[in-house]
Amino acid sequence: MEQLRFDTLTFDHPAACRPARVTASLHLPEQAQGPVPCMVLLTSSAGVQRHREHYYAAALNEAGIAAAIVDSFGPRGVRRTVADQTLVSAAQMEGDAFALLALLRGDPRIDPQRIGVMGVSKGGGAALATAIAVRQRWRGGFPHLFDLHVAICPGATAQHRDAATQGRPIFFMLAAHDDYTPAPMAVEYAERMRAAGNGRIKVKVYGSAHHGWESIGPVHDIRDAENWSCCRNWIEDDGRHFVIAAGRAMSEPEYQAWARRHCVTRGARAGGGTAALKARATADLLAFLAVHDFAPAWTNRAVPATLLE
Repeated sequence: MEQLRFDTLTFDHPAACRPARVTASLHLPEQAQGPVPCMVLLTSSAGVQRHREHYYAAALNEAGIAAAIVDSFGPRGVRRTVADQTLVSAAQMEGDAFALLALLRGDPRIDPQRIGVMGVSKGGGAALATAIAVRQRWRGGFPHLFDLHVAICPGATAQHRDAATQGRPIFFMLAAHDDYTPAPMAVEYAERMRAAGNGRIKVKVYGSAHHGWESIGPVHDIRDAENWSCCRNWIEDDGRHFVIAAGRAMSEPEYQAWARRHCVTRGARAGGGTAALKARATADLLAFLAVHDFAPAWTNRAVPATLLE
């Protein structure tokens, strides 16, 4: 494992305009021959976790793929954002991801044409944001785009009104029993992205899964969680939120204040994963990557049992 330090990409968004120096841990597969594909991993609201981000990094390495886990929280003095999502915004995580993408494209160990981004929950929403075409305009002259996107249980209550993407492959991995980032909203977003011209979108809903299925064991209550699942809105091309319940568009700060008064609730359930579910979902992830030439030699490789402990 190698530690990377870099400056975030700031861009034209109220929540992504503050400079910061952040870190990432780069995990390279053993016995790599030549430049390898790489996935940038964005965290959930809980921050970097052994059973989640480090698990995915190990699974990717087993498949011959590098992984770079971004720590968007620690360098900003934050441990978790579960109880207050404004501590670090998804837009800031998006800026971190793009800054790391530019850094990795200059690393001779990484294939510059095969760098994807993935994330769980908050990180999944940020991974989707990196795919939205209009947001590239917000980033001014920044030239880089990810080659592939994976969103695991992403929040999709806020959707861009113009759902056009950059046309790169996207995989939505969703949980049927998710009361934190409900699957139906993400399915709808995927359908809107398809209708806007991206035919390379895959959606899978795991029928027995809850939010955070990477945690093996019973379902548990996250009592202090800010739950935004009732805060439906459209993101306009200028970044404002058209709040359906209010019938008007609001700036980012105004929307945040309005939502906390009118639609944000407390509490969610997470966990409930099993080794079988985790293995099946991981195999689906690796198969998706293989189809898009991120792991051509490992399509039929089983997930090592040691990773599921």
